[in-house]
Amino acid sequence: RHARMRPILLKGHKGPLTCVKYNKDGDLLFTTCRRGGVNLWYSDDGERIGNYKVSDNPAAVMYADVNFACTRLATASMDSTARIWDVETGKVLRELKTQAGNRCASFATGDKRIAVLTDQWGDQPCCIQIFDTESGEGPVMRIPMDVGVAKATRALWGPLNKKLLVSNESGGLLSYDAASGECLIERCDFEQEIPDFTFSQDLMTFIVASKDHTAMLYDTETLEPIRKYVSDRPINSAAISPLMDHVVIGGGQDASAVTTTAGRSGRFQALFYHKIFEHEIGSVQGHFGPINSLAFNPDGRSFTSGGEDGYVRVHHFDPEYFSLE
Repeated sequence: RHARMRPILLKGHKGPLTCVKYNKDGDLLFTTCRRGGVNLWYSDDGERIGNYKVSDNPAAVMYADVNFACTRLATASMDSTARIWDVETGKVLRELKTQAGNRCASFATGDKRIAVLTDQWGDQPCCIQIFDTESGEGPVMRIPMDVGVAKATRALWGPLNKKLLVSNESGGLLSYDAASGECLIERCDFEQEIPDFTFSQDLMTFIVASKDHTAMLYDTETLEPIRKYVSDRPINSAAISPLMDHVVIGGGQDASAVTTTAGRSGRFQALFYHKIFEHEIGSVQGHFGPINSLAFNPDGRSFTSGGEDGYVRVHHFDPEYFSLE
């Protein structure tokens, strides 16, 4: 079935997108880039409000998270720093220094703490460092990954800040107790790297994207898989619709081989699947490189994709979409 949605094309980055993120109200959109810098847009019409950067040659920003009230923005950078920004003024409120590059930064519910996922450095393994957002220089807690375990790619807070969920490059998912740092559950359902996972709006489920051409829906509490979505391409990101029983997944042929293929054969579309019945219900074309990040607007009436091609595409759904079964 062909949708005729006209996307809003946003060009504000000079390199591949790493993360697209809506605030809780869905009226603002934050985008991050591998060449550094964070942009802020109105999600409704794509107007650019401004950007957040510390220098003219900023390091790669790998992830961004915005707090519930949309007053603070957290970014994870590869320059061994995670930053907390004032959303309104664009000023850096705190710089959290780490030993190596950072893959992810996530606000805890209530905004009192922030979890920063730091890459391995020398003989130091990957670790999650938990900082107090208001005070203190160093982390209040460190949760190191086991030595020899694959590099972690994401670390996000679970419901009520009781757990931290972690994904890694060998296709593993881990659940850590946020109070003790103990690993509660570890499982490996994927054959290749998990670049990204995102929660549903109520945090009861989350969807995991993997380079082994599959995405899976999990129960947050038990880490048991609920549904599996099989595609024909490596998947870099996935998101769960807050309004419909749909999930969207995106990826495409690896960026290093993109120059050898046309946009159509590289499989760079965003694919929609029925959340319950697991079948594909449609696709949205547009990017001419792999999709690196996907997000649904919290109202469920639009979604955004960020690609290796440096473009952000905001898609507002047509009325026909809401009649899809």
